[in-house]
Amino acid sequence: MKNMREACNVIIIDPVGKKAGLDHYNDSLAKSLNKLDVLVRVYSNYKSEYSEPVFKFRFGKSIFFLPEMFFSLMKVFKNLKQQKPDIVILHLFNATRASISLSSEIKKQNIKLVYILHDIESLIDEVSNNNQLNICLQLADEIVVHNHFTASELLKKNPGAEKKVTIIPHGDFLEIPSSVSKDDAIAQLGLDKKMPKVLFFGMIKPTKGLDVLLKAMQKINAQVIVAGRVRKQSMSDYTEAFSDLKKQGKLVTDINYITNEKRDLYFKSADVIVLPYTKIYQSGVLLMAMSYGIPVIASDLQPNLELASEMDCMEFFRVGDHLMLERVMSSLLANRDRRDVLRKNGFSVLESSHNWNKIANSFKQIICR
Repeated sequence: MKNMREACNVIIIDPVGKKAGLDHYNDSLAKSLNKLDVLVRVYSNYKSEYSEPVFKFRFGKSIFFLPEMFFSLMKVFKNLKQQKPDIVILHLFNATRASISLSSEIKKQNIKLVYILHDIESLIDEVSNNNQLNICLQLADEIVVHNHFTASELLKKNPGAEKKVTIIPHGDFLEIPSSVSKDDAIAQLGLDKKMPKVLFFGMIKPTKGLDVLLKAMQKINAQVIVAGRVRKQSMSDYTEAFSDLKKQGKLVTDINYITNEKRDLYFKSADVIVLPYTKIYQSGVLLMAMSYGIPVIASDLQPNLELASEMDCMEFFRVGDHLMLERVMSSLLANRDRRDVLRKNGFSVLESSHNWNKIANSFKQIICR
């Protein structure tokens, strides 16, 4: 076994962190890498055994955003010079001038740079970031993506990056602590005890397909929970559908940032979760639902189909087809045995393909070579 001095030193940099639920991702990866003599610290926006809050935890537009980001980056640069890591792993959702500046500084310090590339194109902004992405890709030594679909989409835009790309799945959420029962969660949230619960969870933006779910819910005898904050969209787009469902006593909304504690209640109370996305590269919400044992209904996008390719672990409907979604929801809510099959198979998929120890081994192969 390596001694501490010989161990590989890694810094994970994640400006998004707790705002997008990446705190569990970072800490799970750090914990599993530490078991392999890879010493990991996380720079993000939350405090934990592995992480220190370098970036500001703030939502929405603010006049303080640019100066806060500037001072955060200066602190990162200073820390990197002091700690002299062998490798930096940088989460990259959207290539920006800030990510280019950070990547350039990392390379100036002769540190190996590894991206975890979540999205090839922004799922919020319509403006293309291809030029900035290409600059980042040139700076990277290694690029990790979570599935074959993302790798394929990346190489369509930048074939020259092929030798840098490695597919490593997104990890599970099985170690999220929870002590609340389903009945307690329903009681704490004030939900209808008799009606089945359909959950929509996560950021509300056009590509998440909330409108499709709301249309499908009109004739479903169930309570739909919509929990998440809004990005680049007006909630007025849903006013009519919300009004109709509220009149029927079938709608619960929590349009806010959802804390980990509140998230636990929503996931524990749900009978099924629906992911009606129209575009996605990888869904952490899907893996979290499977980790909680919630049967998943998802649109038939390639990343979702790819995750289910090894085992029957979720139900599908055609992207944008609210009538098909209505049929699938109605059938699944009425079939407890089918829900049990999806729950059991979901756990099997997580253990076989999304286990953090296996993921850490894959990361070590590319970061410490």
